[in-house]
Amino acid sequence: MNLRQLNYFTRIVETQNMTRAAEMLHIAQPALSQQVTSLEEELGVKLLNRTARGMLATEEGELLYQHARAILRQVDNTRALISRKQGLISGTVSIGMASSTAKMLALRLIDLLRERHPAIVLEIVDVPSADLTSMVMQGRVDFALAPDPKKPKGMRCEPLLIEDLYLFTHPSLRQDSGPVSLEEMALHPLVLPSLPNTLRSRIEHAFLQRHLPYHLLAEASTSAILIPAVKAGIATTVLPYSAGHEEVQLGSIAMHPLAFELSREICLCVSETLPVSVATREALGLCRRLARDLVIQGIWQGCRVIGQSGAHQIPAG
Repeated sequence: MNLRQLNYFTRIVETQNMTRAAEMLHIAQPALSQQVTSLEEELGVKLLNRTARGMLATEEGELLYQHARAILRQVDNTRALISRKQGLISGTVSIGMASSTAKMLALRLIDLLRERHPAIVLEIVDVPSADLTSMVMQGRVDFALAPDPKKPKGMRCEPLLIEDLYLFTHPSLRQDSGPVSLEEMALHPLVLPSLPNTLRSRIEHAFLQRHLPYHLLAEASTSAILIPAVKAGIATTVLPYSAGHEEVQLGSIAMHPLAFELSREICLCVSETLPVSVATREALGLCRRLARDLVIQGIWQGCRVIGQSGAHQIPAG
């Protein structure tokens, strides 16, 4: 077993596709398959199963994946420490974000990190919010900005922002600029985040408390689908400003405040058991400051900063 094999194996697990992994690793697919076969023969276990959903890790494969990620991070950390002694912070930092958060933060963070630490490579992992904490615990990302995380044991979550939620509609659908009541929302066809999702659960709970039926037209795991559905006039949705701020500014969708309280908390989440590199700490600190600056400057609307005292902050570099 060697580092190259572990790197190959983790990439297959993450992409769940042998062809895609081979393309990303810039090697031929038969050569990649042979590396996996050699690894399985050396360990005496089957590591991957080919299914209708792609290449999935077996129970033994999942165990190897978690340890491989930790090993590869340790190697990366060692390189980063040596580089730091030469006055340069380097390494790869992987950050998990929901689609809505990524639309507001990702490009700005890439630009800021390029300016401050050009030797750090940033990977933005855009996944459904329900998957973010598990990805942190498994070591698939270094940290995450997670909405309403469940905060499992072994994870440190720093409350960062509170985002208000809004009703997004096609501009032609609603001319009244006043807040939208739950009764009015129930009259519109809705496309909502797929379960499990805390935002979706809160919307359903609000309707249930008022004994109001509502029209769920469709559901999707990412705002990258929800916002286009609104833009096309197919349905309305409930999301934070970050999810549709570009479309709101362009006038292709309309955003309406709600007449009842509905919000979500964004937390910075880091594993307490996996190693944290110097590069990760630097990226984490920049991410925190950037998010707060965007709120203070009025760019990230419908948002409030929390945790200003720093008493529960994750230590930054």
